[in-house]
Amino acid sequence: MQPDIVPHLRGVDGIRLAMAMTNTHQLTIGEGAQAVVVQLPPQARGIFPLIDGRNTVANLAARLASRGVEAPQFEDVWRKTVTALAPFGVLELSAPTTG
Repeated sequence: MQPDIVPHLRGVDGIRLAMAMTNTHQLTIGEGAQAVVVQLPPQARGIFPLIDGRNTVANLAARLASRGVEAPQFEDVWRKTVTALAPFGVLELSAPTTG
């Protein structure tokens, strides 16, 4: 949970990813025989559209705090989301660029 890390979605934008989640908060990654279903926290749907490759984890937390999501809840949801998606390369994390 490093606040200065920048998350990136690979191969999909955040809105489409949020829309692809089922009502039971599952997401199918891949296609055909290679498809894997992952379980996500319900609140992940609100985080995905904010991931644009520029916002840091701290920025995401601040944006959600303005919507009433407290820091401990964000941290829990963020940790579960990264754990579910990072192994499949859908969500990548990088150090912020300086410029």
